[in-house]
Amino acid sequence: MKKLLLILFVAFTLNSNAQYLTSFAKNINTAETDGFYYHLPRNIIKVDFTIEKTQNIKGKYYLYAKEMLNTDNYIKENKTSYAIKNVNISTLTEADPNMVFYIMPVTDEKSKESVSINLDLNSEGIIKSFGSTVNLSESDDNIIMEKELPYNEQLTDYYYIPTQENDEDEESNNKLTEHEIALTVIEEIKKLRVAYFDLITGYQEVNYGSTINYMVEQIKELENEYLAMFVGNTISNTYTQTFYIVPKEGENSITIAKFSETEGFNSKAGETVKINFSDISVGSNITKMSKDDIEKITYANRLFYRNPANVTMQILYGENKIIENRLKISQLGNVSLITMSKMKLTFDTNSGQILSIIKE
Repeated sequence: MKKLLLILFVAFTLNSNAQYLTSFAKNINTAETDGFYYHLPRNIIKVDFTIEKTQNIKGKYYLYAKEMLNTDNYIKENKTSYAIKNVNISTLTEADPNMVFYIMPVTDEKSKESVSINLDLNSEGIIKSFGSTVNLSESDDNIIMEKELPYNEQLTDYYYIPTQENDEDEESNNKLTEHEIALTVIEEIKKLRVAYFDLITGYQEVNYGSTINYMVEQIKELENEYLAMFVGNTISNTYTQTFYIVPKEGENSITIAKFSETEGFNSKAGETVKINFSDISVGSNITKMSKDDIEKITYANRLFYRNPANVTMQILYGENKIIENRLKISQLGNVSLITMSKMKLTFDTNSGQILSIIKE
């Protein structure tokens, strides 16, 4: 009750015609007052890394690739590698839990009734308008930027589909050495290449018509399956790793995670992936309010709003810059006050900035 009397006393001394009081939310006991909360927004940076996972799988008969195929281009050991292929950045908006304010109507001394307040909020409690009942739609102006990174050529284009062996083949193969089995596979490759040559040169006497293309494809596919038993195969797939970053005042560098080419993200080893903020600019003529002015003073007929900052943001992988762009980050800007009496205000729910002022 003493706190309520103090607030009313402050309001009276500040402005005897006060229609409402605005205070930092943590100073209010809602059991003793009637009013409304509203939030200022803050921005979250959503970083989506597209990661390519590549598995190099050696062939069953890789030891004979040099001898029987006369090639050094074969996989000699199983290996998994990771690479950052693409980075996509967007900004999201949520209610700032550190910037919550409480508006309390003041009772009119003549009518003994509280002043009517028209306060419009979005679903998260971020202020949209005050003194107006205009139904503002959410802004969809999220910042999106994307950068493609160079693609590393794969070791081989072969895709291995394991062939199935029946019981009779397994029984006969058990009588052969691995070297002899490898030779039989080489013979099958030679037969397939002869068949391929006969088809494309028209050596065969049968007119296969339009089915010849299908037959050629099947021959090459089977040949690649056999070759993969020697040179191995490479399987690649991509997935997205997402991080959410909440920029804070005074933090100009934020570590996201470590990234290793052998383990991907979240590994203990590898290079650090981080975000750097620089060139943070707000209007030079806008006075910055102190923390005490925001949190410890009750204001009559005044509202808090934000002047967002324009920020240069870089994402670095080790010492290498992946991407750079300019972003608008509301919580890195300044909180200001506007005198609000018999006016209609609308706010940008992404930045907290005032969009329009209409004097009644």
